[in-house]
Amino acid sequence: MTNKNEKKIGYCQLAISVRPLLLAVASGLLVLLPLTIWQSPFARAQAVPSEDPVPLIILMDKLDHGQVADAERYLKDNPPVIKKRLEELIEQRDTRFDELGRFGATSGHDIHKRVLDQFVSENLRYAKLFDLYRKVTGDQNFFKRFEARRLRYEGAFLTHDGEDLCGEELKWEEARKHYQQALEKLEAGFAIAKEINELRVMASAKINIGSTLIRMLETERAIAAYNEGMRYADQLPGELYRGMVRLNLGNTYVWTVEPEKAFQYANDALVSFKKMGRGTWQSNAMMVIGNAQMEQKNFASAWETLSNALDVAKQSGEDRVRGKALMNLGMAALQLKRADAASYIHEAQEWYRTHGEVFTQIERETVAVDGLQMLSRIYEQAGNKAEADKYRAAYHKAVGENPEHYNAVRNSPCYALYKANPANKNRATKNP
Repeated sequence: MTNKNEKKIGYCQLAISVRPLLLAVASGLLVLLPLTIWQSPFARAQAVPSEDPVPLIILMDKLDHGQVADAERYLKDNPPVIKKRLEELIEQRDTRFDELGRFGATSGHDIHKRVLDQFVSENLRYAKLFDLYRKVTGDQNFFKRFEARRLRYEGAFLTHDGEDLCGEELKWEEARKHYQQALEKLEAGFAIAKEINELRVMASAKINIGSTLIRMLETERAIAAYNEGMRYADQLPGELYRGMVRLNLGNTYVWTVEPEKAFQYANDALVSFKKMGRGTWQSNAMMVIGNAQMEQKNFASAWETLSNALDVAKQSGEDRVRGKALMNLGMAALQLKRADAASYIHEAQEWYRTHGEVFTQIERETVAVDGLQMLSRIYEQAGNKAEADKYRAAYHKAVGENPEHYNAVRNSPCYALYKANPANKNRATKNP
């Protein structure tokens, strides 16, 4: 407890502190001496911004529990340092998003979806933090940098969900609704990014818009989106977006059976991915080049390219390309009359069966059933009538067990995405 003397001393200190100045007379001059206002050591310490303010995780916890005033107080401790940490968070989210895209090549659809859903939920939490920073500092553009990304991420994941609905359950109308929602998110994210000239998001959003439009069978609009995205990507440092937009264009032109364009764009993409040392994307680019060569009926070159794609896919763990390369090598081997043609189809069927989680149901069924017909052709070409008859019978049995389903799959707009066809140039008019 404070004693009387201590109270008196405290009172005197207070009394002195409020006197504005002292007068001193020397040699006839009047000198004004300002008196320093007394401040406690604790108050002075608090006036200096902390070099190491509370971590973002603490701010997030406060916001999660509705303790906004505490979070705001902590943020005000040193806004520049908090901003630096938020900038690092933006980079981390972009990197994580890229990783999740590659993760889909080795994870099952169910696992991938759970991870993507978690990523979206995390972004909703982070959005609160960026919003608080905006309110405290008035920095609208910094908030918009994250918001544009958040919308782009969500749009891309809606496209992924739509592809699952189509490829797994053949639910075209439901898939279209997801694609339309994806476009709305992606366009909104692009608009914000354009407002603040965030080229990275502008490029990536347009790439995602193109990918969504292709799944909606809107070919011309998709190509226009890719071309616009390419203009932004080419202004960015690094090779990722340059390569990705060209890979998508190359794949699109395989789908529309324009192999010369497909080859050009996929080859440019491969150059970018080799500079990056990214094996997963290299194998994808090689796959597109090989498919273009198949469409050009340049089967010897296609064989070499697809063999390289298979090797790189094995090394990098790109399980989807691995299965597709095996199947297409079987087709190329058939054209080249190679003795090992059947072995590639058998290996592809086994790969799709044991690693089916990385493929859609449409893909799994096509390889399992149509692969039988291809085997019958291979054995027939080799003069092995017994094996040819065996696989022909197996094919007719598989189709005959449920012919309505077989025809429904191949007549569905969902199936169109998996089959190259010159008519794909005009698909939008048939499937508005």
